[in-house]
Amino acid sequence: MADPVDIERQLGTAKTYEQTILRIFTKKRQRGLAFNDVTDSGVTYFDTAANRQSLARAIAHSVADGQYQPQPVNLWVLDCNGKQRAAHMPAFVDHVVGSALFQLISHNACCYGLPGVYSYLPGTTNVAAMRALAAFVRSHRARVGPKGPPLYVLQSDFEHYGDNLPVGPDAALWPILREVVSLGSPKGAVSQNIWDLITTLTRPVVCAEDGALFTRVRGVAMGTPLVPILANLAVVPMDKAILSIDGIFYARYNDDFLIAHPDLDALHEADARIDALLDELGVKRKLQKEKRTALSATGRPATDDPAYGGRGRIDSLGLSVSYAGTMTVSPLRLRRFLGRVVGRINGAASALGPLPVHERARQLVAATNVMLDVANPFAVPGLASLLDSTTDRGALKDMDFRIARKIVQTATGRPGVRGFQVLPPVVLRKELGLVSLVHMRNQH
Repeated sequence: MADPVDIERQLGTAKTYEQTILRIFTKKRQRGLAFNDVTDSGVTYFDTAANRQSLARAIAHSVADGQYQPQPVNLWVLDCNGKQRAAHMPAFVDHVVGSALFQLISHNACCYGLPGVYSYLPGTTNVAAMRALAAFVRSHRARVGPKGPPLYVLQSDFEHYGDNLPVGPDAALWPILREVVSLGSPKGAVSQNIWDLITTLTRPVVCAEDGALFTRVRGVAMGTPLVPILANLAVVPMDKAILSIDGIFYARYNDDFLIAHPDLDALHEADARIDALLDELGVKRKLQKEKRTALSATGRPATDDPAYGGRGRIDSLGLSVSYAGTMTVSPLRLRRFLGRVVGRINGAASALGPLPVHERARQLVAATNVMLDVANPFAVPGLASLLDSTTDRGALKDMDFRIARKIVQTATGRPGVRGFQVLPPVVLRKELGLVSLVHMRNQH
């Protein structure tokens, strides 16, 4: 593992901000916003990238001299699926400094140790978390056999994590953050000036729509760069307490966490440790959405604790892990993917009506092959993720069948599987060349 960095020294180095300015510009350019204004004076993201060296030197000098003062962040309300969420927009330079700090603190946090945390860190994703669970399930099955005792799994999250997280002066977050920030300091701690800068960016002054200024004591400033690392650090004591239980599996992605063990007593111990820490950390579990599962081939509930219902798979973080330890994307994402394929087949069918059945099928197969070509710009969204994260060949085989059935239904006009009497699967695959998701996954 790399050594922690001296954050105070890095914040006084122009190169730190050069890289950050270029990274921000690259993201904006990918979204077609390269020439949008970043200030009221008409400076664009392109301008900041072109002049990043002089801008970075000016920022580094002001931070090192203690002259840099973050500006209040603007507050507005976003409508997301019928829910209203507060969002915050920092000034461009504050965004640069905050983004640089995020990279530096994240590096030190990895050196500090974020046990079981898979969110917002280099090389960690939701897929990595579920792959780790799948490996744990396979290890359990190897010990007890395919029809052996179940694996007990607890899925939970926090209630309004970002909105309720304490950030007042006495919040439990600050000692953890200060320890992480100070890891690489040769003096054992950053200067008061740098600590004040970090706390101001973490807990900024907010400017409401009516011009009123306030500072939160609960809730992080969503939209500002440091929010992800705050979410990772805020409950580290809970992460460590759970993982100190012998033989337990634990994974957390932001506010979602998942615990597994072959012994129910270990899950009960984890429950007790979580409950003992949450008041101190200032967060609450979302009990109404908790799911407890006895994961097994039989799908039978736990005999010793009826709260653990029997199931054959665990759905979490957009993915699904079976009792055998195979993985695929969640049923919702599978349905969405298939719906996109079906929608395109329906769209192509309207132009193929006059053609003979066999030629209609040939055209539909050609169109479907384009949809299922990862390298093609017209590939169905979600294809690469499906192939990358799925190890459950049965799920892919089912998708292959459904796609083939849709093609023959559309080509022949026959409902259900009756179209296969005219166009058998062997004709679709060998004669017309319909690609197979199973085959593509095997080659992936």
